[in-house]
Amino acid sequence: MTQRSWRADLHDKIDQLTDGQAEVVSGFVAAVLAPLRAESLPVTWLTVPTWSDAFLARLRGHHGLSKEPLSTTQFEAAFNESCLAAGWLVDVAASATQRFFDTTITVTGAGPRRLSLKASSAKDMRFGSVHISKLTEAAWIQDVRRKVDRRDHIVALFGEFQAVTSSIMMLRGFRARKDCDVYYELLEIPTSIFAPVVDLGVDQAQAGTIRIPDVEVPDFAIRVDRSDAKITVSSIRLDLCVVHGRWGVNAV
Repeated sequence: MTQRSWRADLHDKIDQLTDGQAEVVSGFVAAVLAPLRAESLPVTWLTVPTWSDAFLARLRGHHGLSKEPLSTTQFEAAFNESCLAAGWLVDVAASATQRFFDTTITVTGAGPRRLSLKASSAKDMRFGSVHISKLTEAAWIQDVRRKVDRRDHIVALFGEFQAVTSSIMMLRGFRARKDCDVYYELLEIPTSIFAPVVDLGVDQAQAGTIRIPDVEVPDFAIRVDRSDAKITVSSIRLDLCVVHGRWGVNAV
């Protein structure tokens, strides 16, 4: 459908709205057209104009109906739809329980990227480092007792994650900043940063917080949560990530 056809179709639909429906649509349109504070950043493989226009329209539209930051499910939908709008191939994982990745994006002229999509608006987020509260489930945690088995399972899990998934795409929503309702930061964390886990020592693997490398300021840290059978990754250095966008949004 051409742009002219889209506009004519939209006008026809608006004429059919009740007063109550028109009020909701008016607020939504106002949100899509609302000013958005974007930080000037280098263009990346993701933030081509067609993708950015589609994604930011969805970001604004969301805040026409809610003051809450996008959830992971909402981010997944907005991300995938924006990739389609950019003309890329999108292959969403067949099941919500697909391990390690959520979607595969193939950009024109490039190979496929398997991406894990995550969103967070936790109150204790830090600007200088990244925290992933649940990288993946790890049912083996409940049963492992030998120290060497714990090490071997951690190494195998991160090796498999790195082999299967290209990157983790994470949308962070910082609430109630003085100049906007939500300040968003879209990061890409390449799974190649996990490569040093292969050298994890048996004794090092027993720590409550496993620093990689084991220095005062690590590249990242791993926590093995036995109660929830999950792997948490914390303190990821921001300079190891690609920053695709930073935007300040106000709810309408």
